[in-house]
Amino acid sequence: MGISKSMAIAVSGSVLVGCASLAAGAVTAGAAVKAGPGDGCCGPHGDRSRDLTPNRHRQRVIAGIRNGNVNKSRSDVRKRRHREPESIAPASGATASSAPLAPDPLPTSPAPPGDPTAAAMRAYLRGLAENGFTGSVQVVRRGQVLARFAAGEADEKNHIPLRPDTVFRLASVTKQFTAMLILKLRDQGLLRLDDPVCPYLIPTFIKACPKAWRTITVRETVTHTSGIPDIQNLPGFYAKLSQPTTIQELIQRFITLPLDFPPGTSWKYTNSGFILAGAIIETVTHKPYGSVLHDEITGPLKLPNTGFSPGDPPPGYAKGYFTLGSPAPPINGSQAYSATGIFSTTDDLVRWDRSFGAYLVAPPATVREAFTPQAPCPPGGCLNLPSYAYAFGWLLDRLDGHRFSPTNPPRPTSRVSPTDPPRPTSRFSPTNPPRPTSRLVYHPGLLQGYTASNMYLPDDDIEVVVLSNVQDTDTNGIARHLAEMALES
Repeated sequence: MGISKSMAIAVSGSVLVGCASLAAGAVTAGAAVKAGPGDGCCGPHGDRSRDLTPNRHRQRVIAGIRNGNVNKSRSDVRKRRHREPESIAPASGATASSAPLAPDPLPTSPAPPGDPTAAAMRAYLRGLAENGFTGSVQVVRRGQVLARFAAGEADEKNHIPLRPDTVFRLASVTKQFTAMLILKLRDQGLLRLDDPVCPYLIPTFIKACPKAWRTITVRETVTHTSGIPDIQNLPGFYAKLSQPTTIQELIQRFITLPLDFPPGTSWKYTNSGFILAGAIIETVTHKPYGSVLHDEITGPLKLPNTGFSPGDPPPGYAKGYFTLGSPAPPINGSQAYSATGIFSTTDDLVRWDRSFGAYLVAPPATVREAFTPQAPCPPGGCLNLPSYAYAFGWLLDRLDGHRFSPTNPPRPTSRVSPTDPPRPTSRFSPTNPPRPTSRLVYHPGLLQGYTASNMYLPDDDIEVVVLSNVQDTDTNGIARHLAEMALES
């Protein structure tokens, strides 16, 4: 049967695919993203997906990954042809100019021909694509591009294929950027992490401080420890997601709600705190959130396809789908705002991750602080994902197979503090320390038609980004497996 050009799989760089044992989709089941109430990484669902409770969603994504059927909701999932590039150019790019350009501080290059890891990733990803995977993937290890891959369509109606440089909504991967903005503005003396939030919000965003909010701090808004209920769990949130709104209106939806717990005493995922963080950013800079994002992060780091818009992303962005053939309603950026509203590409996210290791995003002390535990995860992990703590917009975990820096000693346990007992679900415990492990910092994202995972292994200089415009896709499971592949060779 003929297949249109738009159905092709785009592969460039020294591209990925996977090992034979994984062509059947043997991805770690425990790494599946769970979307359920409160997962705002998330924010599960829209009308078409409100039935995706944590257990049901997990069953769907795990079953799909085991069967090599990542997002196949119909028996007639389209098959895609593979399309190899005629030539491979360094991902860092080069342009002709009469004046010499300053060297890129974050250069990348293709993996050497015949690199076994790149070949294994290539086979793995092609296997996923043949069984319905739709999205864009990139894996970089110490500056070498092991994989730069895309499969499926950005727009099914008009048969526009996805490309490795297609723009996607990031959903809650946004939180990494918002939290870093808070840290950078703290470094500039514009705010203090342990200040109460209300003085930053009055009178522009709220008229008076609710009694329950008087002790909530700036730090707690970006670490899910404020106790404020998650706006995405409120009735009508998804019905309004396509409509323009204001920051003030967003805050009014949850300002009168009782707290889930006293501020600073527990951890519970909430997009509401990150909305307040965005308002604080606007207060102290006197500029819109998107402008601050550009001035502090995307401009200096040269992330040309990353940003925030109160409306739509730039033309050509990937349209969202609940499942293949089932379009999701559009998202108005003003509704997502500083919690879930940023758009980007795999190229830009890899560069974003690498900017931490090069200390380009912030000074070393601030980078270390960004990855420092702020609250222990509940039993089973934050967001029911493998993790022992939450930092500033990052989940913290460790992976087996550390190779790059063998002198870096493993942590003795997954404890956040000496009084915090080891968690039975931890991948690393005092009774299971057979080999060194690698630090993993990451964040998933899921919001009405989109799912994402951005993983960074700072000690190994490995970056893994998986973005999909089909909501029922286990991007986190795929990313974790690719990270393990990159470590093991």
